[in-house]
Amino acid sequence: MRRLIDRITPTAKTNAGKPTRNRLRQLKFISLSLVALTLASSAVIVMADREKFTGELIKMTAGAGLRLEQIQVRGRAHTPKDRLLTAINLRIGQPILGIDLRATHQKIREIGWVEDATVERRLPGTIHITLRERVPIALLQTRDAHRLIDRSGTIIDGADPSQFTHLTVVAGEDAGPQAHKILAILKTEPELFAEVWAISYRAKRRWDVHLKSGMEIRLPELDPVSAWSRLAIIDRNKQIINRDLAVIDLRVPQKLVVEPNIPVRGKGSRT
Repeated sequence: MRRLIDRITPTAKTNAGKPTRNRLRQLKFISLSLVALTLASSAVIVMADREKFTGELIKMTAGAGLRLEQIQVRGRAHTPKDRLLTAINLRIGQPILGIDLRATHQKIREIGWVEDATVERRLPGTIHITLRERVPIALLQTRDAHRLIDRSGTIIDGADPSQFTHLTVVAGEDAGPQAHKILAILKTEPELFAEVWAISYRAKRRWDVHLKSGMEIRLPELDPVSAWSRLAIIDRNKQIINRDLAVIDLRVPQKLVVEPNIPVRGKGSRT
């Protein structure tokens, strides 16, 4: 039976805090086994004999108690437990010295939520895994659906977008890798950013910001920071984003152009 333990269990000791005699024998055997494995991996032994010798030695170490007893995991917040266990494909009781740490690390890296990981063998019987998960920053609008992305614009495979509807929607060709830059700018004005629900990347050059009210803010290609800050100052004084406007255009330096929210006669849509 496989177990996934999210804590470190201290090594058992005697009441006096000193290793038992059996424990000393085991430690001695571990040391000798590691030396033998090192020799087995050297060029002194030919390939066929080396593989046979290594296999026999691993069986001996397993017989001496060097078997997988527990899997410890740290840093797991979103990575599904079952997905992780399937990826590493370890079983309690298997020889711990026979576990390929490099292959295990690679399989963990293939999980969508995992950006990186470390895998350690802690003798006599523990595999310790530390995960660094991707941090979602936005929902990327694709042809089929919304997909969760991290700071680099990488789509987080296996993530459920419905659990992150509070994040900003990002649209436009090549918008993903550029999203973190504009989001960092928008967040410099928290009160204004609280009204943002989506951003669109236009012609791979500049951004339009869509507010929850339906208003569109057109930012300039050059110096969007100053334009966004200027809008925040105007809004604090004039409450401009609460007005019945369709568009606020900030693309002209030191100017603010607005388009009123006027329905088109006979269609009922905005111009």
